[in-house]
Amino acid sequence: MRGISLLYQVVGVVIGSMLMLDALVQTETYGMTQTTSTVEQTDVTTQFIETLELPNLIRVAVERSPKVRAAKARWQATIEQYPQVTALPDPMFMYGYYMRSVETRVGPQRHRLSFSQTFPYPGTLDAAGEVVKKAIKIARVKHEQVIRDLIVELKLSYHELAYLQRAVELTRQNHDLVASILTIATARYAEGEAILNDVLKAQSQLAQLEYDLILLKELQLVEHANINGILSVPSETPLGATVPVLYEPLGIPLVDVEKQALSKRQELRIAELSIKKATEGIALAELQTKPMLKFDLMAIETGKALMMDAPDSGKDPFTIGIGVTIPWSSLKNSSKVREAQKNQEVVTANKHSLEDATRVALRKVYFRLENARRLVELYENTLIPQAGAAIELAETWHQEGPKSIAGFLETQSVWLNFNLARLRAIADYQQNVARLEQLVGGKIDDSPTVQ
Repeated sequence: MRGISLLYQVVGVVIGSMLMLDALVQTETYGMTQTTSTVEQTDVTTQFIETLELPNLIRVAVERSPKVRAAKARWQATIEQYPQVTALPDPMFMYGYYMRSVETRVGPQRHRLSFSQTFPYPGTLDAAGEVVKKAIKIARVKHEQVIRDLIVELKLSYHELAYLQRAVELTRQNHDLVASILTIATARYAEGEAILNDVLKAQSQLAQLEYDLILLKELQLVEHANINGILSVPSETPLGATVPVLYEPLGIPLVDVEKQALSKRQELRIAELSIKKATEGIALAELQTKPMLKFDLMAIETGKALMMDAPDSGKDPFTIGIGVTIPWSSLKNSSKVREAQKNQEVVTANKHSLEDATRVALRKVYFRLENARRLVELYENTLIPQAGAAIELAETWHQEGPKSIAGFLETQSVWLNFNLARLRAIADYQQNVARLEQLVGGKIDDSPTVQ
């Protein structure tokens, strides 16, 4: 009975010590306690049948995207590392039974209970926590990066689809006009008032427009599938007409765009945080080369001595021990620190390389942006107004009959190509704005800078 009583006492002491240590090292997880929430998924199978609005598409895509959920889960998983690295190592509880009891002056030793706890060098756990804090911030920025790339991908596809839908509408109108002209030309050829070459030219122009319509509609299906893929719905889900996004040229020079990109772009923020993480990693590596302490408690259950009158008969021994590790391998310890220092050099060099690549990419996209803007101005202010007379002439010829079918078809083809090129330039401009936002890391602030 005495042995059982002692066992209960020691177990109680051990459990109490463990609870006390756990209470001492409990740290709030960097203000990011996780809560599991279930986001109600939006049913988009019928939501966008009539119209497609870019803000609604972005909202639904972010809600439904598996990529975004995966990035958020990685962020949350990184948060869960914090209480792991800042907690003390698990204590060790051991029980030993003497198969052959050790006879002592005070009695035979039969059971042994021990409890040990290792303590890293002071500051090691805090340093490990700082490393994880930087990893948490990196994971959060990567989550933002995934959302940014998703939005950019959606914008590129949306502007492409908007262009294709308007190109189909414009091409269909021109197809109907050429078809009516062909009817008139065929009738006039039968009356001997037109030549065969004009009829053949009208037929070939009509066939080309029919091919263009087929091509544009098939390209629409491709963009439908792409948008449905971004929304994480079946590729055959029907989509309605896009709502045009107002064409508004940015009034910001390249130097200001570059400043915004170097301060806001997610990749550069990740690189900066990686440098800070590597710096904390050096401090952690240095602390990990320091000795660790070990604290031991041990109790031995002792039975009654054979000699009844022996002093302290059945007295249970209780020991307290303290140990320390000896970091004797200077080569191992110094190499750990050097490894952390080299990792810092790597991420520092990567950041400089990424800054250079960002500047180059900005110039390329900004050139394409400005070129598209110049093309829009050229078509709107010069070429299309010059071709406007062809539209009036087409209406007149549609009513009275063309006098030169070949000349009319050539003029009509130029007018169509100018308008399609204008639509293409507007789509290119808006797509390059999206690419520029990807490099900047978000919306571009083109408000005037106060000097």
